[in-house]
Amino acid sequence: MSLTYKKADPLVHGAVKNLTCITEANKQPHHEEQYYYVFWVSHVDNVHMSGGLNKSQVKKWLEISDEDFDKKLDLKEFFCKVCDSESNTAFARLAKIGDKTCINCLE
Repeated sequence: MSLTYKKADPLVHGAVKNLTCITEANKQPHHEEQYYYVFWVSHVDNVHMSGGLNKSQVKKWLEISDEDFDKKLDLKEFFCKVCDSESNTAFARLAKIGDKTCINCLE
């Protein structure tokens, strides 16, 4: 996969190596649209989170399609994909490498 420079966040510029996941932010009553958090890995293997973005900003900044957005959107980000238990380790692995498996299922 070749790296391309994308405006993944106004404060962080660099090559996006891997878009690991997109999660929904809690919808506020005064917001008309849904906002998202985006987790991605940079070209130097640092994990970044960009937040407070609407769907059009996510698609534009990360240069992804509706299909890719839907594939990366995870509404149960804290639940292991194997055992379906709530786990902080599952979320940490999802944000870091895109795999939502808890430590218990890895062993």
